[in-house]
Amino acid sequence: MTTIQTLPGIPFWKRYLLRLSIVFILLLSVPLQVDFYQQLLGISWQYLLSDLFNLVIFLPHFFGDISGFADWFLLLAIAALVAGLWTVKGRVDPGREASLYYFLRIFVRFRLAAILSVAGLTKLFAIFAPALSLSHLNTPYGYFEDWKQLYLSLSAAPAYVIFLGVIELLATVLLLFRRTSFLAVLIIIPFYGNVFLADLAYGGRHYLASAFTVLLTLPIFFYDAKRLAQLVIQFDYTSPQRWQFDWSQVHLGYSRWIFKLLFVLLFIGLAGFKSYEVSKTASLYYPEQPGLPGIAGKYLVDEFIINGDTIPFSPANKQRWRDVVFEQWNTLSVRINDAIKTAAPAKFLADQQRDYEYTQVGGRLYYRYTTAPNRTILLKNPNPAYPNDSLRLQLLRPDSTHIQLYGTNSTGDTLSIALQKVNKKYLLYEVGKRGRDRLGFKL
Repeated sequence: MTTIQTLPGIPFWKRYLLRLSIVFILLLSVPLQVDFYQQLLGISWQYLLSDLFNLVIFLPHFFGDISGFADWFLLLAIAALVAGLWTVKGRVDPGREASLYYFLRIFVRFRLAAILSVAGLTKLFAIFAPALSLSHLNTPYGYFEDWKQLYLSLSAAPAYVIFLGVIELLATVLLLFRRTSFLAVLIIIPFYGNVFLADLAYGGRHYLASAFTVLLTLPIFFYDAKRLAQLVIQFDYTSPQRWQFDWSQVHLGYSRWIFKLLFVLLFIGLAGFKSYEVSKTASLYYPEQPGLPGIAGKYLVDEFIINGDTIPFSPANKQRWRDVVFEQWNTLSVRINDAIKTAAPAKFLADQQRDYEYTQVGGRLYYRYTTAPNRTILLKNPNPAYPNDSLRLQLLRPDSTHIQLYGTNSTGDTLSIALQKVNKKYLLYEVGKRGRDRLGFKL
C-alpha cells in the first residue's frame, strides 16, 4: 500500500499537510502565556488534582479568558505560513518525513494520555460531577442553565460517570504503547466527539478542550485509516505497518523508557492516589470549611422584619426571604422573589474560591459565612455580580428546629428573621440509603 512512509517521491501537499499539523498542534499545545506558568509554579499537593486538570486542558487564549475560535484561527494562519516556508525550504526525504510523522504521533499520544488520565481519574473516583447540594435540591429545575442541568444529571448517576472514567483510563493505557494507540483512538474519537457536541448543545464554556482532544487523535487515526478501510470495508487481507524508528541513532535513545515511567508515575500513580484521597476527604467543587454543627437543612421563613416593618409572605415582594438552606459547609442560600444574576463557571479553584454551587443557577442568593464573637456570623456573597452584598447577623438557636437572625445588611437596613427547620426527606438520598426496591421503585 502506498503511504507517506514508502513513497520515493512524496507530493508537496502531503509534506505541507504534515508540517501544518506539526506546527498547529505544537502552537496549541506548547504554553505561550504567562498564566500557564503561574499555575505551574503555584501547583500544590493539596490541590494537585485540580492544578493538573487546569494545566492539561490549558489552551492559548489571546482574545479572552478562555480559548475561542478566534485564537484557533490566528494560530492556524501562523501555522499555515510557517508550514509553507518549511515545506518550500526543506529537502524531500522519505525517511525524514517518516521520522517527523513518527515523532508527531509520539507527541499526541502522550498529550492525549495526560488529558485522559486526569479526566478519567476524576470520573473513576466520582469527583468529576459532585453530589447535588441541599440548595440545588431546593431549587426549581427551570432556574438551572443548560450546562448546569447536564452536570446535575451526571451527578445523579454516579455509576455512569465511573463507567466513563474506566473508558478514559483504558484509552490512556492503550496510548502508552505504539501498537495499541490506534485502538485507543477508535475509543476517543466517538467519546470526545460526543463530549464536544454536548458542550456546544448545553453551552459549555470549554468546548474547545474536547475539540482539541479529538484533533490530537487525527495523526494517529490517519496513519492507519487506509488499512482500517481495507480490512473493514473491502474485507481484504491487511498487514500492519511495520516501519519503526531506529532509536539507536539517537543519543541516549534508551532514556525514552525513563520518560514513559515518569509519565506513568505522575499522571496515573500520583494523580490516582490524590484522586482517591480527594474522594474520601474533600471536594473539588464545594468549600472545605465546615458549617455550624447540626445546622444543615432547609428552613422556612416564619417572620421577616426589615427596618421595623414586618413583611408578610408574598410571592411578589422582592425583599422578603422565602426560605433558607444551610449546607454542611460554610454556605447558606436564600430563596428570594427576584431575578438572580448568574455567573459563568471557572475552572477547578481552591477552597473558598470555588464557584460551582452558585454559577449558572438562579432563584437563590448564596452566601459564605464566617463566625465572629458574640454568636455573630459574617455573610458575604461570592458571586462577582454582587460585590457589595454582605450581612452581619447574630444567630440564636433556641432549639434544634428554630433560628433567630438579627443584624444589618450592606445598605444599613436592620433585619430580624425567624426560621423554622423543615423535616424534609430527599428521594435521591433515600434511594442511596435504602435502594430502589425497598422504596417501591422498579426499573
